[in-house]
Amino acid sequence: MLPEEKLMTYGPEKLSDSELLALFLRTGTYGITAIEVAQNIIDTLSNQNPGRSGLSSLLAGTYDDFVSIKGIGKSKAARLVGMVELARRMRLKSSESDMFTSPKSIYDFVAPQFVGLQHEEFHVIGLNVKKQLHYMERISKGTLDYTVVHPRDVFQGAIAKKCHSIILVHNHPAGNPAPSHEDIRLTKRLTQAGDILGVKVNDHIIVGDGSFYSFLESGAL
Repeated sequence: MLPEEKLMTYGPEKLSDSELLALFLRTGTYGITAIEVAQNIIDTLSNQNPGRSGLSSLLAGTYDDFVSIKGIGKSKAARLVGMVELARRMRLKSSESDMFTSPKSIYDFVAPQFVGLQHEEFHVIGLNVKKQLHYMERISKGTLDYTVVHPRDVFQGAIAKKCHSIILVHNHPAGNPAPSHEDIRLTKRLTQAGDILGVKVNDHIIVGDGSFYSFLESGAL
């Protein structure tokens, strides 16, 4: 039974992960069914991203990752990237009414986005006056232990979207969230820039392996 038929007959909850993903692929390739291609995508990305498994591994997938998998051409790769981005935006939208009142609440929100990453990423969360999510964006993507961050890029979106304050977030792929000297220097620099621009830096969260460091909570901000 095709995934479409199974969904219409029994409901979406009865479909396996690979069957659900096959709905977006629509077709397979050269003797390989769409379900088999879908399972190959899940297996490949799970292997490439330790710490992520099943459908969650797709969140770490890029266009280049998808298009390199057998059975995935440019059109399907673009469709998959769009699907992942749509899921990300839906998650952000559903969190707009949530208030980030503690470092732990921030960590709980952002941690899933960093699971399994083998490189550093720097994100900015923009908040309204009630400390509710206004937007979130990735500012930079780096290497295992370094990423370049420029104040202009950090505050550009916050100013354009008229945010009251921001939260800085980045990860340490090695697992230890303790700040480096560069992390401390950068946080001080961005906090000073925020004071000048009128956009307060509420906190800087470093995401580790199942743990986090908060500059605010540690009295370093």
